[in-house]
Amino acid sequence: MDRAVSLKAVAATLLLVHAWFPEPVMFTGGNPAAWSLTDEAFFYLTFPALLALLAGRRARTWAWTALAVVCAALVLWPALSGLTPTTRSWALDYLPLTRSLQFVLGVVAGLALKRGWRPPVSLPVAVGFVVAWHLALIPWHHAVPDSLWYSPYTASQWLSAPIFAALICAAARADLDGRRTGLGGPWMIRLGHWSFAWYLVHEIVIRAAVFHWGKPAPGSATLVFWSGVLLASLAAAAAAYHWVEHPAERRLRRIGPAVRRPPRPEAAPLSTR
Repeated sequence: MDRAVSLKAVAATLLLVHAWFPEPVMFTGGNPAAWSLTDEAFFYLTFPALLALLAGRRARTWAWTALAVVCAALVLWPALSGLTPTTRSWALDYLPLTRSLQFVLGVVAGLALKRGWRPPVSLPVAVGFVVAWHLALIPWHHAVPDSLWYSPYTASQWLSAPIFAALICAAARADLDGRRTGLGGPWMIRLGHWSFAWYLVHEIVIRAAVFHWGKPAPGSATLVFWSGVLLASLAAAAAAYHWVEHPAERRLRRIGPAVRRPPRPEAAPLSTR
């Protein structure tokens, strides 16, 4: 990125508040992927209030809440188009307040699933929607530069929340119903455990590889380069999970209050009361 990382940026990153600042050197810090930690810390802080506000509501309230946050994203995306590119990118892609729209959508979806709601699309159909969305981004990318507010880069994460919510709900419902999805095998579970660590380290590995070897030439060199990056980042993620993340989780669970897990309830029709 050709920018020195200031002590202020390092401190903000360690305190999980760096995505609140609109300066790129702050919200990207030393690891651009770590911006999400600020958002997740904010989500964890607000989750009890959201749960208290929404958990006892009728299904109709959840449906209207989901519709409201989806519409808010559709309105905010062009509404912020007048900002400078850097400020707009921060406001849409990093700022916890705007990203909270996706979090609220996830909360109401989770509450609905817990009450027994079944998504209107099956898992294969939901997967098809996600694939079709990404295929549509290819010609969009060739037609619109990323410097413009309606670029596919921002749209890929800002407008896709309903599609991914449908995918997650369909997969969760299939799991709750005991249907085989291919996602419950040992290696899939292991990769799931590594996934967040992989997200945090993957860009560091990419930048280190490009710095050391340069960008790969088109052809077979590209396949070899990205295969190496994938394997190296997965190895780093596995090490981070087993030696840092999982031990820290065990310690936090030991010092926290004991939680008795209730028996798994049977699926019930979604009540509108």
